[in-house]
Amino acid sequence: MRRYYLLGLICLQLACADEKPDFTGNTPIKINDFNKIFKAASLPIALSDTNLKQLTDTLIIGRKALVQFVPEAIVEQIVRKTDKKTFLYPILRIEKEQEYYLLLRVQHLNSFEICVVVFSKKNKFLDYKVITEFKDENKGSRRYGKVLNINKEPSFLVEENKMNEDNSLIYEKKGWAYSDSSFRLIYFDSNKKPENTKVINPLDTLPMNNSFSGDYARDAKNFISIRDYITPNKLEFFMHFERDNANCSGELKGIMTLTKNTAIYTEKGDACIIHFKIAANQISIKEDGNCGNHRNMTCYFNNTYDKKRKSKKKK
Repeated sequence: MRRYYLLGLICLQLACADEKPDFTGNTPIKINDFNKIFKAASLPIALSDTNLKQLTDTLIIGRKALVQFVPEAIVEQIVRKTDKKTFLYPILRIEKEQEYYLLLRVQHLNSFEICVVVFSKKNKFLDYKVITEFKDENKGSRRYGKVLNINKEPSFLVEENKMNEDNSLIYEKKGWAYSDSSFRLIYFDSNKKPENTKVINPLDTLPMNNSFSGDYARDAKNFISIRDYITPNKLEFFMHFERDNANCSGELKGIMTLTKNTAIYTEKGDACIIHFKIAANQISIKEDGNCGNHRNMTCYFNNTYDKKRKSKKKK
């Protein structure tokens, strides 16, 4: 009788050991188990809409699972809580000395995005970036191509090429890298003419409890948005400008360090330094250093913007 009891106990332990974690997020997941579903990347590597299917795991990650390791406000920007037609799939994991990167496939109805989420070695969320989007309508086209090249640093270079009817080539190259506290644009080259489209503000839904947080603007395409950060002496910002019929434009997302009513943006590996002065509901911006990676070479971020009043919530 004792032998049957021991045999049953062993079978139960083996069954529990073989039980796979539930990645829907309906139950708690260990982050080490979560990380294992991302294949270790061998860099450099090139990703396109034609080869990504081979690298993407068929396992679906529930939104609730991602929220266990990434702040809710960030996950909302990747996939909205009300969106039931978008699915998350694991692609690759990139291990570095100070941090690691998880690449997600964000699958929409007629397109998919590649999102990179960065964690410290202590599994603390650091930042994220939706690197690029691949549309189904362009797949297999002889006149259009897009590739995401990831090198060993890692940096993420998106190369997009389109052949016009007159056989002229339109191209755009954007390079992104994570430096200290956030992703930033490290390379840009294009012969595209700017389109008259709405600027997407990636910080739009984030908290504004700090007295300096808010939106400072001249119009919809010339503004700086400031939002709360983890520590009170730092603020997150996103600024965009377009002048001279969009022939002169720039964009930068980063962290500013506060000293009373002044602040500075400076990051390791980025030659761009920017000084901010906030007074009387107005912010002044002045460049110091080389910010050419974030704007056209012939114009500057230097400007002054007035603070917009917060819209009152309807009762």
